[in-house]
Amino acid sequence: MEIISEEDVSIHDAKKIIDERKKERDLVYDQKICLEYLEKVATLSVTQLKNLLDELTKITILKPRYVALILGMMPDTEEEVETLFSKERTNLKKEEIKKIVEIVKKYKK
Repeated sequence: MEIISEEDVSIHDAKKIIDERKKERDLVYDQKICLEYLEKVATLSVTQLKNLLDELTKITILKPRYVALILGMMPDTEEEVETLFSKERTNLKKEEIKKIVEIVKKYKK
């Protein structure tokens, strides 16, 4: 198998991709396990996801990769955001971290 391209996707996008593949053909074991996990974790509706993405992309320092990380973890606290970005090459300011937490809390169930 040859890798043609790579890009970071959120858990919600991954779920959508696997759902589409499921319609095309039967999933292999690993894909089924992945889909089960994503169905448990990816709980936002399409509208909620779009609104959350819109709000997160307004924070200029957040690249698509960082937005995908946030969507994967849905951090509740500033400490979780700091931990999430501890190995990344970005310097989030305290107000940006607070804003991320506020945005996520609006959409988290």
